[in-house]
Order: sequence, then structure tokens, then C-alpha cells
Amino acid sequence: MKTHSTSDAARLAAVFTGFLLVASVPVALAADASGPNPQIASLRADDESLEGRANAATLELYALEAELVQARSAAERLSARQAVVERDRTAVRKQLAIARSAVTVSESRLADLVRALYEQSGQADPLAILLGAQSLEEALTGLDNLSRAAGENNRIIEQARASRKRHAELDARLAARDAELTRLAAAAAARAGSLADAAETRKRFVAGLRHQQGLNAARIASIESQARNAEARTTAIATTSAPVTTTVSAPLATSGRTITVSSTGYSLRGRTATGLPTAPGVVAVDPSVIPLGTRMTIPGYGEAIAADIGGAVHGNVIDLWFASKAEAMAWGRRTVTITLH
Repeated sequence: MKTHSTSDAARLAAVFTGFLLVASVPVALAADASGPNPQIASLRADDESLEGRANAATLELYALEAELVQARSAAERLSARQAVVERDRTAVRKQLAIARSAVTVSESRLADLVRALYEQSGQADPLAILLGAQSLEEALTGLDNLSRAAGENNRIIEQARASRKRHAELDARLAARDAELTRLAAAAAARAGSLADAAETRKRFVAGLRHQQGLNAARIASIESQARNAEARTTAIATTSAPVTTTVSAPLATSGRTITVSSTGYSLRGRTATGLPTAPGVVAVDPSVIPLGTRMTIPGYGEAIAADIGGAVHGNVIDLWFASKAEAMAWGRRTVTITLH
């Protein structure tokens, strides 16, 4: 009887100990599972900060790219104007050479006429020596012809000299204009190069932030996987405990998602809600539908970025910026299906 009582007590103690062990395992594993939560919260907070910085940097990158396009367009326009000035200078230099040649030829002909007066020799009569004539009538005729020829040559010389002076002044003005355009083109090229370098730096910065976000996402996934494995082990050991349910948040919208919106054109100049100046490709959106900083492709408009908000922009509505009122009026209001990136 005593032995039987001792055996029953031992069995009871073993069962009680087993219950304690089973009860203690979920508590311990739950403590282990809850351990990573502060890490996940910290990583997600860091991820949100990175997202904000990446969006801001993306907006700055878009502004730099818009300025870069304008700077390159300005450089191309200056190069085209330089080409026109160079063609004009070439034409003026040819005309100047012709004018100089005309002056030289006219002066030479006048010199020949004057020399002819004094090269009449072998005649005893002074009149014959002067004019190379044998009679007064012939002398008067020769004098008249000589005067007419000399006058005509003088007129040609004056015109040629005036033309030479005019073309020389025009060539000087064109040379000054060419030098100014060269200076402006060099400045525009330097500005474009600086903007290109800044844009490339900003791209690398955004890429670095996105890479860090990827590392955070991988770390969070690893911690959550460890927590799920721990919960699975808890379920396997504590078969009498309640099943563990895991709530998975809905995934964010992926790249390439399309959305149909009502779009309106506008051309007001100023600063956007993000602080950037209005420029081609700047779109006003409802941030609850399209987050600021989202890139998109708009049929008939091109690449754009959500960089502004508007008092009348609610729901699936966007406003597209145009450089002129005429372009905005031409766009008007139309429904389009855009692709988010």
C-alpha cells in the first residue's frame, strides 16, 4: 500500500513537472520572439527615414535633370548662332577682299592715266608734250577724255574705299559678336557639365539610399523569419496551446502599376509644394493616391514626377505643367492611363 502510494505520487509529480515544462516553453519562446520587435521597429523607422530622403533626393535629381536639359538646349542654340555668325563673317571677308581689290585696281588705273600725261615725249610743242596732241582741238578732246576718265576713276575709288570701310566695320562687329557667343557657349557648356556631374552624384546618392533600404528589408525579413520559426517551434511543443496566427500586411504597390486619372494642363510659374520650381514634367497629385516623388509615364506628355499638390487635386486627378498657356490650353482636360514607376 505504501509502495503504491509512492508510485502514484511519483507519477503525479512527473505529470505536473511536464505541464510546467510545456507551459514554460511557450513563455520562453514568446520572449525570444518578442525580442527582435524593437529591432524591427528601429529598422522600419530607419527605412521610413531613408524613403523620405530618397524621395527628396529624387525630386532634387529631377530638378537637376530639368535644368540640365535647359542648359544643353541653351548651349545648342548658342552653337547654332555661332555657326550663323561664322557664315556671315566668311561672306563679309569675301566682300571686303573684293572691295580692297577694287580700290587697288582703280588707284592703279588712275596712276596710269596721270603717268600718260607726263610720258608724252618727242614733241616740240608744249601742248603736244602735255596732251600728246598735234592741234588745239585734239588737245581739248584729249583733255576732256582725260578729265572724264580721271573723274570716273575717282568715283570708283571713293565707292570702293567706302565699301571697304563698311565691310571692315561689319567684320569687326561680327568678330566681337563671335567672341561674345564663344564666351556664352563656353559658360553654357560649363554649366551643363556642372549640372551633369551634380545629377550623377545625386543618382549615386539615391542608389545608395535604395541599397540601404534593401539591406534593411532583408534584415527585417530575416528577423521575421526567425520569429515565425520560433512560433512554429512553440506550436509544435505546446500542442495544447492556442494556435499562433500571423498577420501579414498588404504589400505596397509595385513598379509598373497603372492608374487612370483625369489630367488638366496649367502654366503658372512659381514654387511647388516640395519647394522645387515649376518645370516641364512637374505634376500636381493627391498624395493619398500618388505619393510625392513618384515617377510616372503619361501618354502624350512623357516622363514626369509627382512634385506638387493642389487645392483642386483630389483622388484620381493630376495637373500637368506646360511652359506656355497655349500648350496648357491645347492639352485641356483629358482622361489618361498613366504608369507609375
